[in-house]
Amino acid sequence: MKLSRSVLWLSSLLLLLVVVAAATGVFFQTPGAHINVVTVRGEHATYQGSGLYRYDPASVASEGVVWDVVNLCLALPLFAVAIALSWRGSLRGRLLLGGMLFYFFYVYMQYAVMIAFNPLFLVYVTIFALSAVAFFLNLRGVDVAHLPEHFSARFPRWLFIGFPLAMSTALTLLWVGGRILPSTLAGRFPDDIAGETTLVTQAFDLGMVCPLLLSTAILLLQRSAWGYLLAGISMTFGFMMCITLPAWIAVPLIQSGQINLVEAAPFTLLCLVGLYVAGRFFWSVREEAQARPRREMAPA
Repeated sequence: MKLSRSVLWLSSLLLLLVVVAAATGVFFQTPGAHINVVTVRGEHATYQGSGLYRYDPASVASEGVVWDVVNLCLALPLFAVAIALSWRGSLRGRLLLGGMLFYFFYVYMQYAVMIAFNPLFLVYVTIFALSAVAFFLNLRGVDVAHLPEHFSARFPRWLFIGFPLAMSTALTLLWVGGRILPSTLAGRFPDDIAGETTLVTQAFDLGMVCPLLLSTAILLLQRSAWGYLLAGISMTFGFMMCITLPAWIAVPLIQSGQINLVEAAPFTLLCLVGLYVAGRFFWSVREEAQARPRREMAPA
């Protein structure tokens, strides 16, 4: 089924808005230098002091710029490809488009609630709001009940059950054990994120990404057709994050020569596996439905 005109127009508008948001974050510069302050918690925090993210902690500003670069160089071209493929009626395109819309929803909702108020606030809100609308409208064009018939007979179902479980477990252990509990017990944030008001990324990952990953694994385990759909969303989102996370790890290493190995090592390993798993998923998609054994036919 070809992409509807409503999703096409919404996706095209999103493409332009993300270009504006990402390009401004990368190229907009203002004079200024880092500002060192003591927060109300008694933390010694460093704020950016220049550019679009001048009122943000330096760690947040650094993440924002990395995200902007990744969005300009990878997410936007991939989104454009997904739109073009979907317009031609490609199932791969529809699954890719759904994952990219979820990715933009996740990213720009974080921008809206985590980044200090700046002139692009309404752009961030518009992006995540329209991404949600386009996401659900895009689902209408996917024949979920017959989705399993579009996957190769050699589709490694257990791989796509195991990886989401591993990723959700890693996120839970690392964020709860590495960030939330230590910060709660100490009554203050670690030095590398001093100046933040709360743990936004951790809240989004534990409250949004982990449920998506767990739902994917459970539905695939039950041989539900919806598991294949969620796998497409999860694998696309995972692919983007598997590019972004190593960049976040590399930037502080380049800037200061320091790195949090407790978080960097497992995330880097999972990212390498994630890139392979995402590629394997889309390689398994077949545009034409194939006859499947009855035990593989999943109820919607």
